[in-house]
Amino acid sequence: MTCAANSPPKLTPQLIAEINRYLLVRTEIRKADLCLLFGSHKSAEARVQVAAQLWRDGLVERVLVSGGEYTETGQCEAHDMCEALVVQGVPRPRIILETRASNTGENVVFSIGLLKDLGIYDAIQSVIAVGSVSASRRYLMTLERYWPEVIKMLAPANKYPVSVADWPLHPEFTCEVLDEWGKIQPYLKAGYVNELNLETCPIID
Repeated sequence: MTCAANSPPKLTPQLIAEINRYLLVRTEIRKADLCLLFGSHKSAEARVQVAAQLWRDGLVERVLVSGGEYTETGQCEAHDMCEALVVQGVPRPRIILETRASNTGENVVFSIGLLKDLGIYDAIQSVIAVGSVSASRRYLMTLERYWPEVIKMLAPANKYPVSVADWPLHPEFTCEVLDEWGKIQPYLKAGYVNELNLETCPIID
């Protein structure tokens, strides 16, 4: 389904309900060993706010920020988001930086490698992922592909001026959601993601 922000397609109530149920999935949020903050340029502020709130609420022990160089500016996503986390009160010693990843799969794979190098991988039994709400299920499915045994939760970030429930009313939000909706099946077939295991991903119906 093609989409342009100036003229998004009309969606049926049935499709909206299916996208809400499957793609924009919600999980329980309970105390975790790690917050995995997926790097971003365009939605960095919203993501940082969510991760910092998890820290302030005492829900995570560490924040691992994963993101390499943003090609248009040459800036490192992880470094920029780390600085923003510190401003919001997250202690720098509790932040781990992964600075090479250029996509979601690399975010997870390189983060796992870094945790192993630091000698703390085995101590991580649960993770709260933070990323854009439009890609909610894809983050969890990527974790399932590369880190199946860990307990996976999600604290989504919404950069738009409308609620998640109102995504069909905001053209840019709509296009972002539809873009993510279109990725799931090709990514499954390519082996980039795995379907979720409800025993390690506490989804809220």
